[in-house]
Amino acid sequence: FFLVCIQLVERKIVMDNEAEWVDKDGLIQRFEGLNRNTLNVWLMEMRNNTEFHEYVINPTQRLVWINVQGFLKFLKWKAHERGY
Repeated sequence: FFLVCIQLVERKIVMDNEAEWVDKDGLIQRFEGLNRNTLNVWLMEMRNNTEFHEYVINPTQRLVWINVQGFLKFLKWKAHERGY
C-alpha cells in the first residue's frame, strides 16, 4: 500500500510539472501508432540536432527520458521540414 501511494504521488508531481518527462513506453502510449523502431530513429535525430538534444536525457545506457513538449516541437519541425 505504501509503495503504491508513493508511486501515485510521484506521478502526480510529474504531471503537475510544466516540463513533463516520460520514458519510451510513456511516449508510445501517448502517441497512437508510434512504434519503438520509429521512436528510436527520431530520438537519434533529436540527440544529433542542437535545437532538440536538450529534450532527450540518457542518465544511463538503458534509461532514457524524453520531454513531451520538446518531442511535440520536434514533430512539428519534422512535419514542416517535409512541407506539411
